[in-house]
Amino acid sequence: MIKYIPEEVMDEIENLKSNKKYSDAMKLVNSILSDDPNNEDALLQVADIYYRSWEINKASKAIDFFNSKKDLNDPLWLYIKWILEMEKNNWQEAKTFLQKGIILTNAENHEILRCYWLCEYRYGNREKWINFLRDSFTLNNKDAEVIFNLIEIYILEHKYEKANNMIKYFHKNHDNLITIDKDIEHYDKKINLFEEFVRIQKMFN
Repeated sequence: MIKYIPEEVMDEIENLKSNKKYSDAMKLVNSILSDDPNNEDALLQVADIYYRSWEINKASKAIDFFNSKKDLNDPLWLYIKWILEMEKNNWQEAKTFLQKGIILTNAENHEILRCYWLCEYRYGNREKWINFLRDSFTLNNKDAEVIFNLIEIYILEHKYEKANNMIKYFHKNHDNLITIDKDIEHYDKKINLFEEFVRIQKMFN
């Protein structure tokens, strides 16, 4: 049975992390793990605290511990493992974790597909990575990061009309877009620059 950290304790941990008191946050998490070594939330917090303090190898060990117990059959933890391997520049190994995640989710998790696009991009499989990103957009057309990535790709591919259409889509759906780890203002600034770039390119084409 999966056990979670009580909400009030989780709030305290998040507050400590926000204030970069990683040692105090880890002590609190370890107090939970001493009573429940397999607590999913606590193990995830261990990885996150190490990640925030830039101890990637230690973060990876926490994820490896849980993945071993799940026999690499949990898409969330495979996704986290991908993040950590990418941080270590182990791109090929990172790719294998997303491939497994795609199979487990029947290619229906838009974030895993978006991230797999990045793996294919690194290896130059251009048509393949564009298709993965399009599939991600089909599954969730309100994720600002996916829209941003599509605009970026169309510009890199000199497909300015498609980029312009996605920019218009971004503006039209602006109030309903979803963001995860960045504010919408982050995308506003980037896409405004893209919009100006596309406008100039269309003047000379």
